[in-house]
Amino acid sequence: MNNQPASMDAQLEGSNPKLQTVKYVNLLPNGKQGDYTAQNRIDYMPDPTTVPYFDGKQSYLNLQITNTSTFQQGNSGNPATADPPMCFPAHMGANAIINRCLLRAKDNGQVIEDIEAYNMLNGIKNAYTNDSDVFKTLGRITGVAGRTCDPANQAVDNQAINYFIPNGSVTANAIVGGNTKASAQFCVPIETGLMSAFANQHHVVPNLDVPLHFQFFLEKDNVALQVLSSEFYQTVNVDGVAVVHKNYQSPLSEHAGVKAAADITLGVGVCDTSLTIDGEAWDVRKCAFRIGQAVMVGADTRIITAVEGNTGAGSNQIKITVDVAFGAGDGAVQLKMAPITRGYKVDKAEMKLLLTIPDQPTMRMIRSQMARGISFASSQLYKLSTAPQLKNSVLDIPEALTRVMSMLAVPVQQDNLESLDLANSYVYCRPDPLLVAGNDNQVSYQWQVQNTLIPNLEVDTNSATNNANDNSIYFNQVVMALRHMLTVKALSDNPLARKTEDIDIELPYFFPISLSPVGQSFNLINSAPQLRINNSSATPANILAKLYFIFAVHTRILKSTEMGAEISF
Repeated sequence: MNNQPASMDAQLEGSNPKLQTVKYVNLLPNGKQGDYTAQNRIDYMPDPTTVPYFDGKQSYLNLQITNTSTFQQGNSGNPATADPPMCFPAHMGANAIINRCLLRAKDNGQVIEDIEAYNMLNGIKNAYTNDSDVFKTLGRITGVAGRTCDPANQAVDNQAINYFIPNGSVTANAIVGGNTKASAQFCVPIETGLMSAFANQHHVVPNLDVPLHFQFFLEKDNVALQVLSSEFYQTVNVDGVAVVHKNYQSPLSEHAGVKAAADITLGVGVCDTSLTIDGEAWDVRKCAFRIGQAVMVGADTRIITAVEGNTGAGSNQIKITVDVAFGAGDGAVQLKMAPITRGYKVDKAEMKLLLTIPDQPTMRMIRSQMARGISFASSQLYKLSTAPQLKNSVLDIPEALTRVMSMLAVPVQQDNLESLDLANSYVYCRPDPLLVAGNDNQVSYQWQVQNTLIPNLEVDTNSATNNANDNSIYFNQVVMALRHMLTVKALSDNPLARKTEDIDIELPYFFPISLSPVGQSFNLINSAPQLRINNSSATPANILAKLYFIFAVHTRILKSTEMGAEISF
Protein backbone atom coordinates (compact mmCIF):
# COMPACT_ATOMS: atom_id res chain seq x y z
CA MET A 1 0.00 0.00 0.00
CA ASN A 2 1.02 3.58 -0.63
CA ASN A 3 0.44 6.45 1.72
CA GLN A 4 -1.58 9.14 0.01
CA PRO A 5 0.29 12.35 -0.79
CA ALA A 6 -0.91 15.33 1.14
CA SER A 7 -3.72 17.24 -0.49
CA MET A 8 -3.68 20.98 -0.90
CA ASP A 9 -6.54 21.15 1.59
CA ALA A 10 -4.44 19.66 4.35
CA GLN A 11 -1.49 21.88 3.57
CA LEU A 12 -3.51 25.04 3.68
CA GLU A 13 -5.60 24.19 6.70
CA GLY A 14 -2.55 23.76 8.85
CA SER A 15 -1.34 27.21 7.92
CA ASN A 16 -4.49 29.19 8.66
CA PRO A 17 -5.02 30.35 5.07
CA LYS A 18 -6.88 33.47 4.09
CA LEU A 19 -9.31 32.57 1.30
CA GLN A 20 -12.09 34.88 0.27
CA THR A 21 -14.89 33.67 -1.95
CA VAL A 22 -15.93 36.64 -3.98
CA LYS A 23 -18.51 35.83 -6.65
CA TYR A 24 -19.51 33.48 -9.39
CA VAL A 25 -17.86 34.01 -12.75
CA ASN A 26 -19.97 33.06 -15.77
CA LEU A 27 -17.93 31.30 -18.42
CA LEU A 28 -19.29 30.70 -21.91
CA PRO A 29 -18.10 27.84 -24.11
CA ASN A 30 -15.35 28.29 -26.64
CA GLY A 31 -17.03 28.55 -30.00
CA LYS A 32 -20.81 28.66 -30.16
CA GLN A 33 -22.74 29.52 -26.98
CA GLY A 34 -25.58 27.07 -27.50
CA ASP A 35 -27.43 24.81 -29.93
CA TYR A 36 -25.40 21.73 -28.98
CA THR A 37 -26.83 18.34 -29.87
CA ALA A 38 -25.97 14.70 -29.20
CA GLN A 39 -22.30 13.72 -29.71
CA ASN A 40 -21.17 17.37 -29.92
CA ARG A 41 -18.34 18.65 -27.68
CA ILE A 42 -18.50 21.66 -25.33
CA ASP A 43 -15.19 23.33 -24.41
CA TYR A 44 -14.34 25.80 -21.63
CA MET A 45 -11.02 27.54 -20.98
CA PRO A 46 -11.22 29.74 -17.88
CA ASP A 47 -8.81 32.68 -18.17
CA PRO A 48 -6.21 32.38 -15.38
CA THR A 49 -5.89 36.17 -15.16
CA THR A 50 -9.58 36.63 -14.32
CA VAL A 51 -10.18 33.25 -12.64
CA PRO A 52 -6.87 32.39 -10.95
CA TYR A 53 -8.38 30.16 -8.24
CA PHE A 54 -11.87 28.83 -7.67
CA ASP A 55 -13.83 26.46 -5.42
CA GLY A 56 -14.46 23.36 -7.53
CA LYS A 57 -17.04 21.86 -5.19
CA GLN A 58 -19.34 24.87 -5.49
CA SER A 59 -18.80 25.41 -9.22
CA TYR A 60 -21.23 23.92 -11.71
CA LEU A 61 -22.66 23.84 -15.23
CA ASN A 62 -25.83 25.84 -15.88
CA LEU A 63 -27.57 24.03 -18.77
CA GLN A 64 -30.76 24.93 -20.63
CA ILE A 65 -31.88 21.71 -22.32
CA THR A 66 -34.79 21.18 -24.70
CA ASN A 67 -36.51 17.90 -25.43
CA THR A 68 -36.50 17.68 -29.24
CA SER A 69 -37.84 14.12 -29.41
CA THR A 70 -40.55 13.54 -32.01
CA PHE A 71 -42.98 10.83 -32.93
CA GLN A 72 -42.26 8.83 -36.05
CA GLN A 73 -45.31 9.59 -38.14
CA GLY A 74 -47.51 6.75 -39.25
CA ASN A 75 -50.64 6.57 -41.37
CA SER A 76 -53.01 8.86 -39.47
CA GLY A 77 -52.64 11.66 -41.96
CA ASN A 78 -52.16 14.23 -39.19
CA PRO A 79 -48.90 15.16 -37.42
CA ALA A 80 -48.38 14.82 -33.70
CA THR A 81 -48.68 18.18 -31.97
CA ALA A 82 -47.17 17.21 -28.61
CA ASP A 83 -43.75 15.94 -27.60
CA PRO A 84 -43.13 12.41 -26.37
CA PRO A 85 -43.07 12.33 -22.54
CA MET A 86 -39.31 12.14 -21.95
CA CYS A 87 -36.90 12.56 -19.06
CA PHE A 88 -33.34 11.72 -18.13
CA PRO A 89 -32.72 8.42 -16.31
CA ALA A 90 -33.76 9.22 -12.75
CA HIS A 91 -30.45 8.32 -11.08
CA MET A 92 -28.36 10.20 -13.66
CA GLY A 93 -30.28 13.43 -14.11
CA ALA A 94 -28.87 15.97 -16.56
CA ASN A 95 -25.46 14.29 -16.28
CA ALA A 96 -26.98 11.70 -18.61
CA ILE A 97 -26.09 13.90 -21.59
CA ILE A 98 -22.34 13.79 -20.77
CA ASN A 99 -20.58 10.65 -21.98
CA ARG A 100 -17.04 11.79 -21.24
CA CYS A 101 -15.33 14.61 -19.37
CA LEU A 102 -11.75 15.39 -20.41
CA LEU A 103 -9.69 17.87 -18.38
CA ARG A 104 -6.42 19.07 -19.91
CA ALA A 105 -3.71 21.58 -19.07
CA LYS A 106 -4.12 24.40 -21.54
CA ASP A 107 -0.40 25.20 -21.75
CA ASN A 108 0.97 21.79 -22.82
CA GLY A 109 -2.12 19.67 -23.48
CA GLN A 110 -1.33 17.30 -20.60
CA VAL A 111 -4.34 15.13 -19.71
CA ILE A 112 -5.17 15.78 -16.06
CA GLU A 113 -8.34 13.65 -15.95
CA ASP A 114 -10.23 11.62 -18.53
CA ILE A 115 -13.46 10.26 -17.10
CA GLU A 116 -15.19 8.04 -19.65
CA ALA A 117 -18.71 6.68 -19.12
CA TYR A 118 -19.10 9.81 -17.01
CA ASN A 119 -22.88 9.45 -16.83
CA MET A 120 -22.77 5.79 -15.82
CA LEU A 121 -20.31 6.44 -12.99
CA ASN A 122 -22.27 9.40 -11.66
CA GLY A 123 -25.50 7.42 -11.85
CA ILE A 124 -23.93 4.79 -9.59
CA LYS A 125 -22.69 7.43 -7.16
CA ASN A 126 -26.10 9.14 -7.05
CA ALA A 127 -27.93 5.86 -6.50
CA TYR A 128 -25.81 4.69 -3.58
CA THR A 129 -24.73 7.90 -1.86
CA ASN A 130 -27.89 10.00 -1.56
CA ASP A 131 -30.59 9.78 1.06
CA SER A 132 -33.97 9.18 -0.54
CA ASP A 133 -35.46 12.34 0.94
CA VAL A 134 -33.14 14.57 -1.12
CA PHE A 135 -34.39 13.51 -4.55
CA LYS A 136 -37.35 15.90 -4.70
CA THR A 137 -34.87 18.74 -4.32
CA LEU A 138 -32.24 17.28 -6.64
CA GLY A 139 -34.82 16.63 -9.33
CA ARG A 140 -35.60 20.30 -9.74
CA ILE A 141 -31.92 21.29 -9.66
CA THR A 142 -29.89 18.52 -11.33
CA GLY A 143 -32.59 16.24 -12.76
CA VAL A 144 -31.58 13.45 -10.34
CA ALA A 145 -34.92 12.18 -9.06
CA GLY A 146 -34.44 8.66 -7.71
CA ARG A 147 -32.09 5.86 -6.74
CA THR A 148 -33.01 3.81 -9.81
CA CYS A 149 -34.59 4.46 -13.21
CA ASP A 150 -37.41 2.04 -12.52
CA PRO A 151 -40.73 3.29 -13.94
CA ALA A 152 -41.77 4.19 -10.37
CA ASN A 153 -39.09 6.89 -10.30
CA GLN A 154 -40.00 8.18 -13.75
CA ALA A 155 -43.74 8.68 -13.42
CA VAL A 156 -45.30 11.43 -15.50
CA ASP A 157 -46.87 13.17 -12.49
CA ASN A 158 -43.64 13.14 -10.45
CA GLN A 159 -42.82 16.83 -10.10
CA ALA A 160 -39.13 16.02 -9.58
CA ILE A 161 -38.74 14.54 -13.05
CA ASN A 162 -41.49 15.69 -15.41
CA TYR A 163 -39.56 18.80 -16.47
CA PHE A 164 -40.12 18.00 -20.18
CA ILE A 165 -43.88 17.49 -20.02
CA PRO A 166 -46.06 20.21 -18.52
CA ASN A 167 -49.10 18.65 -16.90
CA GLY A 168 -51.67 20.79 -18.66
CA SER A 169 -55.02 21.61 -17.13
CA VAL A 170 -57.59 19.11 -15.93
CA THR A 171 -61.36 19.62 -15.95
CA ALA A 172 -63.91 16.99 -14.91
CA ASN A 173 -61.20 14.37 -14.78
CA ALA A 174 -60.15 14.99 -18.38
CA ILE A 175 -56.95 16.47 -19.78
CA VAL A 176 -58.04 19.47 -21.85
CA GLY A 177 -54.57 20.84 -22.60
CA GLY A 178 -51.71 18.88 -24.08
CA ASN A 179 -48.01 19.37 -23.51
CA THR A 180 -45.95 21.61 -25.74
CA LYS A 181 -42.27 21.47 -26.63
CA ALA A 182 -40.58 21.86 -23.29
CA SER A 183 -37.17 22.90 -22.04
CA ALA A 184 -35.73 22.99 -18.55
CA GLN A 185 -32.76 24.50 -16.75
CA PHE A 186 -30.37 22.44 -14.65
CA CYS A 187 -27.48 23.29 -12.32
CA VAL A 188 -25.14 20.31 -12.55
CA PRO A 189 -21.96 19.77 -10.46
CA ILE A 190 -18.76 19.18 -12.42
CA GLU A 191 -17.96 15.62 -11.40
CA THR A 192 -14.18 15.41 -11.69
CA GLY A 193 -11.70 14.57 -8.95
CA LEU A 194 -9.89 17.88 -9.17
CA MET A 195 -13.25 19.57 -8.60
CA SER A 196 -13.65 17.33 -5.50
CA ALA A 197 -16.40 15.14 -6.91
CA PHE A 198 -14.76 12.11 -5.31
CA ALA A 199 -14.68 13.65 -1.84
CA ASN A 200 -16.65 16.12 0.19
CA GLN A 201 -13.93 18.75 0.09
CA HIS A 202 -13.61 22.27 -1.19
CA HIS A 203 -10.41 22.33 -3.21
CA VAL A 204 -8.70 25.50 -4.24
CA VAL A 205 -8.47 24.71 -7.94
CA PRO A 206 -5.17 26.29 -9.14
CA ASN A 207 -6.13 27.64 -12.55
CA LEU A 208 -3.37 30.26 -12.29
CA ASP A 209 -0.67 27.65 -11.86
CA VAL A 210 -2.15 25.10 -14.27
CA PRO A 211 -4.52 26.80 -16.75
CA LEU A 212 -7.34 24.35 -17.43
CA HIS A 213 -9.21 23.21 -20.52
CA PHE A 214 -12.53 21.40 -19.89
CA GLN A 215 -14.04 19.24 -22.63
CA PHE A 216 -17.49 17.66 -22.30
CA PHE A 217 -18.47 15.05 -24.92
CA LEU A 218 -22.25 14.77 -25.25
CA GLU A 219 -24.06 11.42 -25.14
CA LYS A 220 -26.16 9.76 -27.84
CA ASP A 221 -29.87 10.60 -27.79
CA ASN A 222 -30.94 6.99 -27.25
CA VAL A 223 -28.85 6.66 -24.12
CA ALA A 224 -29.55 10.06 -22.56
CA LEU A 225 -33.35 10.03 -22.71
CA GLN A 226 -35.98 7.70 -21.29
CA VAL A 227 -39.79 7.66 -21.58
CA LEU A 228 -41.92 8.77 -18.64
CA SER A 229 -44.29 6.13 -17.26
CA SER A 230 -47.95 6.08 -16.27
CA GLU A 231 -48.98 5.50 -12.67
CA PHE A 232 -51.91 3.08 -12.70
CA TYR A 233 -53.95 1.84 -9.74
CA GLN A 234 -54.85 -1.86 -9.69
CA THR A 235 -56.31 -4.48 -7.40
CA VAL A 236 -54.19 -7.63 -7.20
CA ASN A 237 -54.49 -10.88 -5.28
CA VAL A 238 -51.67 -11.45 -2.78
CA ASP A 239 -51.95 -14.73 -0.89
CA GLY A 240 -55.72 -14.69 -1.28
CA VAL A 241 -56.11 -11.08 -0.16
CA ALA A 242 -57.19 -8.26 -2.50
CA VAL A 243 -54.59 -5.48 -2.35
CA VAL A 244 -54.64 -2.11 -4.09
CA HIS A 245 -51.25 -1.12 -5.43
CA LYS A 246 -49.59 1.20 -7.92
CA ASN A 247 -48.45 -0.27 -11.21
CA TYR A 248 -46.04 1.84 -13.26
CA GLN A 249 -46.05 1.20 -16.99
CA SER A 250 -44.12 2.70 -19.88
CA PRO A 251 -46.47 3.97 -22.61
CA LEU A 252 -44.18 2.11 -25.05
CA SER A 253 -45.55 -1.12 -23.56
CA GLU A 254 -48.78 -2.56 -24.91
CA HIS A 255 -51.91 -1.79 -22.89
CA ALA A 256 -54.97 -4.03 -23.18
CA GLY A 257 -58.03 -2.15 -24.36
CA VAL A 258 -61.28 -2.29 -26.34
CA LYS A 259 -61.60 -0.49 -29.67
CA ALA A 260 -64.76 1.37 -30.53
CA ALA A 261 -64.08 3.24 -33.78
CA ALA A 262 -62.55 6.55 -32.70
CA ASP A 263 -61.62 5.63 -29.16
CA ILE A 264 -59.84 3.00 -27.08
CA THR A 265 -61.03 2.13 -23.59
CA LEU A 266 -58.45 0.85 -21.11
CA GLY A 267 -60.28 -1.28 -18.58
CA VAL A 268 -59.85 -1.79 -14.85
CA GLY A 269 -57.27 -4.50 -15.55
CA VAL A 270 -54.96 -1.70 -16.69
CA CYS A 271 -56.13 0.98 -14.28
CA ASP A 272 -59.16 1.19 -12.00
CA THR A 273 -59.76 4.94 -11.84
CA SER A 274 -62.08 4.60 -8.82
CA LEU A 275 -59.35 3.35 -6.48
CA THR A 276 -57.53 5.31 -3.82
CA ILE A 277 -54.20 4.54 -2.12
CA ASP A 278 -53.51 6.04 1.30
CA GLY A 279 -56.35 8.47 0.66
CA GLU A 280 -54.93 9.56 -2.70
CA ALA A 281 -57.38 9.21 -5.59
CA TRP A 282 -56.19 8.36 -9.06
CA ASP A 283 -55.98 11.40 -11.33
CA VAL A 284 -55.88 11.48 -15.12
CA ARG A 285 -52.62 13.43 -14.95
CA LYS A 286 -51.00 10.19 -13.81
CA CYS A 287 -51.51 8.82 -17.33
CA ALA A 288 -48.57 9.31 -19.72
CA PHE A 289 -50.87 9.51 -22.76
CA ARG A 290 -51.59 13.16 -23.60
CA ILE A 291 -53.47 15.17 -26.23
CA GLY A 292 -51.48 15.54 -29.44
CA GLN A 293 -49.35 12.40 -29.02
CA ALA A 294 -49.17 9.55 -31.53
CA VAL A 295 -50.39 6.08 -30.54
CA MET A 296 -50.64 2.75 -32.33
CA VAL A 297 -52.99 -0.20 -32.56
CA GLY A 298 -51.28 -2.83 -34.65
CA ALA A 299 -49.79 -1.04 -37.65
CA ASP A 300 -52.22 1.89 -37.47
CA THR A 301 -51.01 5.21 -36.06
CA ARG A 302 -53.40 7.85 -34.75
CA ILE A 303 -53.21 11.18 -32.88
CA ILE A 304 -54.81 11.57 -29.44
CA THR A 305 -57.52 14.23 -29.22
CA ALA A 306 -58.77 13.52 -25.68
CA VAL A 307 -57.82 11.55 -22.57
CA GLU A 308 -60.53 10.98 -19.96
CA GLY A 309 -60.82 9.04 -16.73
CA ASN A 310 -63.86 7.47 -15.03
CA THR A 311 -65.55 6.67 -18.33
CA GLY A 312 -66.42 3.63 -20.41
CA ALA A 313 -68.67 0.70 -19.70
CA GLY A 314 -69.27 0.63 -16.00
CA SER A 315 -67.02 3.66 -15.62
CA ASN A 316 -63.74 3.42 -13.69
CA GLN A 317 -61.87 3.21 -16.99
CA ILE A 318 -59.65 5.40 -19.19
CA LYS A 319 -60.91 6.48 -22.62
CA ILE A 320 -58.44 7.71 -25.23
CA THR A 321 -60.01 9.38 -28.28
CA VAL A 322 -58.11 9.66 -31.56
CA ASP A 323 -58.39 11.89 -34.62
CA VAL A 324 -59.26 9.22 -37.17
CA ALA A 325 -61.34 6.15 -36.44
CA PHE A 326 -59.41 2.89 -36.24
CA GLY A 327 -62.16 1.06 -38.09
CA ALA A 328 -65.67 -0.17 -37.51
CA GLY A 329 -66.56 -2.60 -34.82
CA ASP A 330 -65.54 -3.23 -31.27
CA GLY A 331 -62.76 -5.58 -30.35
CA ALA A 332 -59.88 -6.31 -28.00
CA VAL A 333 -56.70 -4.50 -28.99
CA GLN A 334 -53.28 -3.53 -27.68
CA LEU A 335 -52.56 0.20 -27.47
CA LYS A 336 -49.09 1.69 -27.22
CA MET A 337 -47.27 4.90 -27.98
CA ALA A 338 -45.95 5.27 -31.52
CA PRO A 339 -42.18 4.92 -32.14
CA ILE A 340 -40.10 7.86 -31.00
CA THR A 341 -37.06 9.54 -32.52
CA ARG A 342 -35.24 10.72 -29.42
CA GLY A 343 -33.41 14.01 -29.33
CA TYR A 344 -32.23 16.82 -27.09
CA LYS A 345 -30.59 20.19 -27.58
CA VAL A 346 -28.46 22.22 -25.18
CA ASP A 347 -29.65 25.77 -25.77
CA LYS A 348 -27.38 27.34 -23.17
CA ALA A 349 -24.26 25.98 -21.53
CA GLU A 350 -22.65 28.23 -18.92
CA MET A 351 -19.90 27.20 -16.57
CA LYS A 352 -20.22 28.99 -13.24
CA LEU A 353 -17.01 29.10 -11.21
CA LEU A 354 -16.92 30.35 -7.63
CA LEU A 355 -13.97 32.72 -7.67
CA THR A 356 -11.66 32.39 -4.66
CA ILE A 357 -9.10 35.08 -3.86
CA PRO A 358 -6.23 34.12 -1.52
CA ASP A 359 -4.10 36.68 0.29
CA GLN A 360 -0.44 36.89 -0.67
CA PRO A 361 0.94 34.48 1.99
CA THR A 362 -1.71 31.90 1.07
CA MET A 363 -0.99 32.32 -2.63
CA ARG A 364 2.71 31.67 -1.98
CA MET A 365 1.75 28.50 -0.06
CA ILE A 366 -0.46 27.33 -2.93
CA ARG A 367 2.25 27.91 -5.52
CA SER A 368 4.84 26.19 -3.36
CA GLN A 369 2.54 23.21 -2.92
CA MET A 370 1.83 23.08 -6.66
CA ALA A 371 5.57 22.78 -7.31
CA ARG A 372 5.65 19.74 -5.00
CA GLY A 373 2.36 18.37 -6.26
CA ILE A 374 -1.24 18.13 -5.05
CA SER A 375 -3.23 14.93 -4.86
CA PHE A 376 -6.81 14.18 -5.79
CA ALA A 377 -8.93 11.11 -6.52
CA SER A 378 -10.10 10.30 -10.03
CA SER A 379 -11.32 7.42 -12.17
CA GLN A 380 -9.76 5.47 -15.03
CA LEU A 381 -11.98 3.34 -17.29
CA TYR A 382 -11.11 -0.02 -18.82
CA LYS A 383 -13.42 -2.03 -21.08
CA LEU A 384 -13.21 -5.82 -21.24
CA SER A 385 -15.64 -8.31 -22.75
CA THR A 386 -16.82 -11.85 -22.11
CA ALA A 387 -18.30 -14.27 -24.63
CA PRO A 388 -21.85 -15.64 -24.46
CA GLN A 389 -22.59 -19.09 -23.01
CA LEU A 390 -19.34 -19.01 -21.03
CA LYS A 391 -19.94 -20.42 -17.56
CA ASN A 392 -16.64 -19.23 -16.05
CA SER A 393 -14.85 -16.04 -17.11
CA VAL A 394 -11.58 -14.42 -16.06
CA LEU A 395 -10.94 -10.74 -16.80
CA ASP A 396 -7.31 -9.61 -16.68
CA ILE A 397 -7.28 -6.01 -15.44
CA PRO A 398 -4.59 -3.67 -16.87
CA GLU A 399 -1.76 -2.95 -14.41
CA ALA A 400 -1.33 0.70 -15.37
CA LEU A 401 -1.96 2.46 -12.05
CA THR A 402 0.15 2.76 -8.90
CA ARG A 403 -2.25 4.41 -6.44
CA VAL A 404 -5.52 2.49 -6.70
CA MET A 405 -8.12 2.57 -3.94
CA SER A 406 -11.02 0.56 -5.36
CA MET A 407 -12.52 -0.83 -8.58
CA LEU A 408 -16.08 -1.17 -9.84
CA ALA A 409 -16.77 -3.61 -12.69
CA VAL A 410 -20.13 -2.89 -14.36
CA PRO A 411 -21.52 -5.68 -16.61
CA VAL A 412 -23.32 -4.36 -19.68
CA GLN A 413 -25.25 -6.65 -22.00
CA GLN A 414 -23.44 -6.48 -25.35
CA ASP A 415 -26.52 -6.43 -27.57
CA ASN A 416 -28.39 -3.96 -25.37
CA LEU A 417 -26.05 -0.97 -25.28
CA GLU A 418 -28.57 1.40 -26.84
CA SER A 419 -31.89 -0.18 -26.04
CA LEU A 420 -34.78 2.27 -26.02
CA ASP A 421 -36.49 1.03 -22.87
CA LEU A 422 -35.74 0.87 -19.16
CA ALA A 423 -33.83 -2.36 -19.59
CA ASN A 424 -31.07 -0.35 -21.22
CA SER A 425 -28.14 -1.97 -19.50
CA TYR A 426 -25.78 0.95 -20.06
CA VAL A 427 -28.17 3.32 -18.34
CA TYR A 428 -29.35 0.96 -15.65
CA CYS A 429 -27.12 -2.08 -15.09
CA ARG A 430 -28.89 -5.00 -13.41
CA PRO A 431 -28.50 -8.78 -13.06
CA ASP A 432 -29.62 -10.95 -15.95
CA PRO A 433 -32.97 -12.07 -14.40
CA LEU A 434 -34.00 -8.42 -14.01
CA LEU A 435 -32.64 -7.45 -17.39
CA VAL A 436 -34.14 -10.24 -19.49
CA ALA A 437 -37.47 -11.88 -18.57
CA GLY A 438 -37.17 -15.61 -17.97
CA ASN A 439 -33.40 -15.55 -17.52
CA ASP A 440 -32.39 -17.71 -14.54
CA ASN A 441 -28.66 -16.91 -14.57
CA GLN A 442 -27.22 -16.06 -11.17
CA VAL A 443 -23.70 -14.70 -10.85
CA SER A 444 -21.00 -14.98 -8.23
CA TYR A 445 -17.65 -13.26 -8.40
CA GLN A 446 -14.25 -13.00 -6.76
CA TRP A 447 -11.23 -10.79 -7.34
CA GLN A 448 -7.62 -11.94 -7.36
CA VAL A 449 -4.71 -9.56 -6.67
CA GLN A 450 -1.11 -10.71 -6.15
CA ASN A 451 -2.35 -14.32 -6.21
CA THR A 452 -4.65 -13.55 -3.27
CA LEU A 453 -8.41 -14.09 -3.62
CA ILE A 454 -10.50 -11.12 -2.39
CA PRO A 455 -12.67 -11.83 -0.52
CA ASN A 456 -11.58 -15.31 0.46
CA LEU A 457 -14.95 -16.76 -0.60
CA GLU A 458 -16.95 -16.05 -3.76
CA VAL A 459 -19.60 -13.36 -3.40
CA ASP A 460 -22.94 -14.61 -4.66
CA THR A 461 -25.20 -11.81 -5.83
CA ASN A 462 -28.26 -13.98 -5.19
CA SER A 463 -29.77 -12.99 -1.86
CA ALA A 464 -31.14 -16.46 -1.09
CA THR A 465 -27.67 -17.97 -1.24
CA ASN A 466 -26.49 -15.45 1.31
CA ASN A 467 -29.57 -16.13 3.46
CA ALA A 468 -30.36 -12.43 3.76
CA ASN A 469 -33.17 -10.43 2.21
CA ASP A 470 -30.92 -7.43 1.72
CA ASN A 471 -27.89 -9.43 0.55
CA SER A 472 -25.60 -8.16 3.28
CA ILE A 473 -22.44 -9.85 1.97
CA TYR A 474 -22.68 -8.26 -1.46
CA PHE A 475 -23.67 -4.84 -0.18
CA ASN A 476 -20.86 -4.83 2.35
CA GLN A 477 -18.44 -5.14 -0.56
CA VAL A 478 -20.24 -2.23 -2.25
CA VAL A 479 -19.94 -0.03 0.83
CA MET A 480 -16.23 -0.73 1.23
CA ALA A 481 -15.49 0.04 -2.43
CA LEU A 482 -17.54 3.24 -2.60
CA ARG A 483 -16.30 4.73 0.69
CA HIS A 484 -13.15 5.93 -1.10
CA MET A 485 -15.39 8.36 -2.98
CA LEU A 486 -18.48 9.04 -0.90
CA THR A 487 -20.44 7.58 1.97
CA VAL A 488 -23.12 5.01 1.09
CA LYS A 489 -26.53 5.94 2.48
CA ALA A 490 -30.00 4.48 2.77
CA LEU A 491 -29.51 1.09 1.08
CA SER A 492 -32.91 -0.03 2.36
CA ASP A 493 -34.83 3.02 1.22
CA ASN A 494 -35.62 1.35 -2.08
CA PRO A 495 -37.45 -2.00 -2.12
CA LEU A 496 -34.45 -4.13 -2.91
CA ALA A 497 -36.01 -7.56 -2.44
CA ARG A 498 -37.85 -9.14 -5.35
CA LYS A 499 -39.00 -12.30 -3.64
CA THR A 500 -40.76 -13.68 -6.72
CA GLU A 501 -37.51 -13.68 -8.64
CA ASP A 502 -35.20 -14.26 -5.69
CA ILE A 503 -33.14 -11.22 -6.68
CA ASP A 504 -32.64 -8.15 -4.55
CA ILE A 505 -30.43 -5.87 -6.62
CA GLU A 506 -32.50 -3.05 -8.08
CA LEU A 507 -29.80 -0.45 -7.64
CA PRO A 508 -27.21 -0.22 -10.44
CA TYR A 509 -25.32 -3.51 -10.45
CA PHE A 510 -21.55 -3.94 -10.35
CA PHE A 511 -18.76 -6.09 -8.90
CA PRO A 512 -16.80 -4.05 -6.34
CA ILE A 513 -13.42 -4.39 -4.63
CA SER A 514 -11.70 -2.18 -2.06
CA LEU A 515 -7.92 -2.44 -2.29
CA SER A 516 -6.83 -0.31 0.63
CA PRO A 517 -7.95 1.40 3.83
CA VAL A 518 -9.40 4.87 3.41
CA GLY A 519 -6.57 7.39 3.05
CA GLN A 520 -4.19 4.87 1.45
CA SER A 521 -3.79 3.22 -1.94
CA PHE A 522 -2.46 0.08 -3.61
CA ASN A 523 0.13 -0.34 -6.37
CA LEU A 524 -1.36 -2.50 -9.13
CA ILE A 525 1.90 -2.80 -11.05
CA ASN A 526 3.03 -6.46 -11.21
CA SER A 527 0.02 -7.54 -9.11
CA ALA A 528 -1.79 -9.46 -11.91
CA PRO A 529 -5.30 -8.26 -10.94
CA GLN A 530 -8.19 -10.43 -12.15
CA LEU A 531 -11.96 -10.53 -11.87
CA ARG A 532 -13.34 -14.10 -11.80
CA ILE A 533 -17.00 -14.56 -12.70
CA ASN A 534 -19.08 -17.72 -12.31
CA ASN A 535 -22.47 -18.07 -14.05
CA SER A 536 -24.88 -20.57 -12.56
CA SER A 537 -27.40 -21.13 -15.35
CA ALA A 538 -27.69 -24.62 -16.82
CA THR A 539 -29.13 -23.04 -19.97
CA PRO A 540 -26.24 -21.76 -22.13
CA ALA A 541 -28.42 -19.17 -23.91
CA ASN A 542 -29.09 -17.47 -20.56
CA ILE A 543 -25.38 -16.62 -20.14
CA LEU A 544 -25.19 -13.37 -22.08
CA ALA A 545 -22.24 -11.68 -23.77
CA LYS A 546 -21.10 -8.78 -21.60
CA LEU A 547 -19.00 -5.66 -21.97
CA TYR A 548 -17.50 -4.75 -18.60
CA PHE A 549 -16.97 -1.10 -17.74
CA ILE A 550 -14.25 -1.22 -15.07
CA PHE A 551 -13.73 2.00 -13.11
CA ALA A 552 -10.43 2.16 -11.21
CA VAL A 553 -10.70 4.81 -8.47
CA HIS A 554 -7.19 6.07 -7.83
CA THR A 555 -5.08 9.00 -6.69
CA ARG A 556 -3.40 11.41 -9.13
CA ILE A 557 -0.61 13.91 -8.45
CA LEU A 558 -0.65 17.22 -10.31
CA LYS A 559 2.45 19.42 -10.41
CA SER A 560 3.21 22.80 -11.92
CA THR A 561 6.67 22.82 -13.53
CA GLU A 562 8.66 25.05 -15.86
CA MET A 563 7.61 22.73 -18.69
CA GLY A 564 3.94 23.09 -17.74
CA ALA A 565 1.59 20.69 -16.01
CA GLU A 566 2.83 17.27 -14.99
CA ILE A 567 0.55 14.43 -13.91
CA SER A 568 1.38 11.06 -12.33
CA PHE A 569 -0.84 8.17 -11.33
